[in-house]
Amino acid sequence: MVTTEAKRVQPRQPNCDLETVLKLEQANLNCFPSLMAHHDGSWISRLSPGGSARRNNSLNFYDAQDGDEAESRLDSVRARFKRLQTAFHVRWTPLVPTDVDQVLTSQKYARVDETLVLSRSIWGLGDTDVPKGYKLSEVSLSEWISNYAQVDGAKHGEPLSETEQALHDVLSRVTVELIALVLETEDGVPVAVLLGVVDGDLLGIFSVKTAEAFRRQGLAYALMCEVQSLGAKRGAETAWLQVVADNAAAVELYDSLGYREAYAYHYCKDAQP
Repeated sequence: MVTTEAKRVQPRQPNCDLETVLKLEQANLNCFPSLMAHHDGSWISRLSPGGSARRNNSLNFYDAQDGDEAESRLDSVRARFKRLQTAFHVRWTPLVPTDVDQVLTSQKYARVDETLVLSRSIWGLGDTDVPKGYKLSEVSLSEWISNYAQVDGAKHGEPLSETEQALHDVLSRVTVELIALVLETEDGVPVAVLLGVVDGDLLGIFSVKTAEAFRRQGLAYALMCEVQSLGAKRGAETAWLQVVADNAAAVELYDSLGYREAYAYHYCKDAQP
């Protein structure tokens, strides 16, 4: 993974709306709850010791003006992560206060995993066109995790990997509505999965995955259309998702579905051991 010195990155859309950023960052909290959280003003440390996901093991910001005593507060957060034996990362969004950003730069934090947050209105979508030879179903979380594992290469009936079990544990704590979708062959073999989270008027879309041998057949497109349709029926008006910036195939898919960039974020990795 290539890293660069952390710097203040301007959103690709110059008119980035901070109210939208705040709303989607708050929705992210509900979609993937961490095991523990510590609040310091508008700073929230999300901690899930033992887990590898940065979203659940990072410092997050929710007010671009809350930058007082940035260095000492960052030192306190770093110490908390170290005490819990968890790698310290800062989630950099346009809501990071300027004073915090200056400290990150002076302390040579490394920038990793640039990610785009995309969104679109989901009203007026038509019915889903499922490719011939496949069937699409909404399933329980436990069924979805098992199918997710198989799409990822596991054999039917195998125990979940540590990563998959951690994902199950996180999702089982979600208090808003899940939409767990699976596409199977006519023989019942899962080949693509997607997870939606309905939170008020927002539909978050995550874990869009297609088995390698079944890619470029329109399966992810069908799942996206279905989750948007179901989300709209359950009260969502806007769909949003996150995609790694250099994942050209995924960015192309979402662009074809009308998704546009709301903002970008990345993680700043602590340079200290």
